[in-house]
Formats: sequence, structure tokens, C-alpha cells
Amino acid sequence: MIVSASRRCDIPAHYLEWLLARIRAGYCLVRNPFDARRTRRVSLRPDDVECLVLWTRNPAPLAAGMEALDAAGMASIVQVTITGYPRALEPGLPPIEERLDSFRALADRIGPRRLLWRYDPVMVTEGLDSAFHIDQFSRIAASIEGATERVILSLIDEYAFTRKRIEDAGFGGIVFGSERRARDAGSTGAMRPPVETVAPPVETVAPPAEAVAPPEPYASLLPRLADIARDHGMTIQACAEPFDLGPLGIEPGACIDSALIGELFGRQVEPGRDRGQRPYCRCAPSVDIGVYGSCPSGCVYCYANRGRGRLLHPRPGDESLVP
Repeated sequence: MIVSASRRCDIPAHYLEWLLARIRAGYCLVRNPFDARRTRRVSLRPDDVECLVLWTRNPAPLAAGMEALDAAGMASIVQVTITGYPRALEPGLPPIEERLDSFRALADRIGPRRLLWRYDPVMVTEGLDSAFHIDQFSRIAASIEGATERVILSLIDEYAFTRKRIEDAGFGGIVFGSERRARDAGSTGAMRPPVETVAPPVETVAPPAEAVAPPEPYASLLPRLADIARDHGMTIQACAEPFDLGPLGIEPGACIDSALIGELFGRQVEPGRDRGQRPYCRCAPSVDIGVYGSCPSGCVYCYANRGRGRLLHPRPGDESLVP
């Protein structure tokens, strides 16, 4: 079993001590996102977990606390999202220079193969044009060159209230990679946050990408980003994109990559892909822990955003429940 911590909330940044305590206890309980009365017990015993996948936008707590995680015997990889968007879009994050320093410090602790950079989502709006992305992507890639071997990106998709939140933050004219009405039209593209089902059937591969280019200006921007990544020694991959980006220099990738986990830790990972995620996601099956709306980072574009969530504290007797 792979445990994902988490697509629903930045657990490493805000709840790392809780996570370490639950690893010592050997399990946690996860509320069903559609029915809070139902919970699922998830083992956090190192013998039961092939890999713990940590997702964060602020790597500083992990840079300081990774030793305790490794000492517990838990195999792990870390996905760090750094985009450098204006504070109006990422109100709860430290300054980008601090996050870049923490990224490099974390790489010194765990090595570049276990640390992946996410430039996600790629979002073009008024005030965030292609020139902005080329400049920011170049700056970040240069700063963390040698600290990671892979960058993963995806275009912003329209979820409920995404457009309004971004416009309210002062960024109009947004270009979505996939608009809500287009995705709602398909039987498998319903616009809801990705969640695992109770027992998701296993598929061997994701459906083939559409042989079309993404909308402009992304079709012109992405080859530039691909060239920059390669110039800094990084493989560049796309996350769950319906478009064939191969002609633009970007191959489809899996954020939870069974091959990488096998190479790093020699673990046998469950075959197939996680059908609880978006249709074009290639991730291996995993169990997400965490709660939507409990992340104080408040990133405006995030599908898990329920308004800037407050930091939650487990009540006595409820320590096993994910905040």
C-alpha cells in the first residue's frame, strides 16, 4: 500500500508532528470526504507501507523533520510545489527564497531522486503571461539545479469556484487547460476533487491522450519550459493531461511512480493505475489521508481549497483522526 499525505491538505507543512505521532502509533483514521460519519483505518506501519508520498508547498518543516521520519523506517518521497505566484494567489506561503533554501536543504538530507519539483498549476491570466512563466521557471530551475532530477507540471483545470476565486484575487482573463463545461460533458470528467473510492478497480494504463495541442498560449509556452528544464538537468513530465504533449517536449508522467519507488526502495508496488484520480492520471494506487478544507495555506487555485482553512487540532480521544 502507498499512502499519500496528501492531495487534500498540506500535511507536511501544517500537521507534521501529528503525522509523526500517528506513524509511531502505527495507524490513522480517515474520514470519508462524502460522509464524515464514516472512517477508514489506514495502517502507517512501515512494514505495511511501500512508500509514503508527501506533498507540500513549504518544505521547511520536512527539511527539519525528515530525520525523524527516516528513523521511523518509513520509505518516502517528497513532492514540492514551487511556482512563485504573487501572494494574492498563495497567501499562506513563506517567501519563495525561503522555500528554495528549504528545498535545497531537504535535497541535502534525502538526495535529489527522492525529491520532485512540481510547477503546478501552470496558469496564464492577465498579469501572469508567458513571459512571467518563462522568467519564474528559469529562476526556480537555476536555484534548485542538482537538488532534483524531475519536474512535473500540469495546466490549470477549472473546478467549482476556481474562476471566481482567481478573478476575486485580481487575475482576470484566465485560460484553463480544461474548462469545467468541457469536462462536465464527459462521463468520466466530472469536476470534483479527486478522491479514492472504497475499492477502485485497477486499470493497467491511462487512456491515450488526445492528439491535439493545448490551447494557446500553452502550446507555445510549454516547449520553452521543457528546454529550460533540460538545460538544468531535469526530466520534465506532465501530470494527468488529456493532451499529447510529446511534440512539445513533455511526456506523460506519474507523480506516484511505481517504477521510481521500486528503484529507490526495492518495494513491490501494486500494479495498475489509481482509478480514483482524474481520467488521465497515471499514478499507482494509493490511499489519501487528510481532509479537504483544513489547509491554512489557502492557495486560491487549489481544488482542495474550501476558503482559507484554519489549522485544526485533534480533540482529546480523536488523535487518530486526520485533522
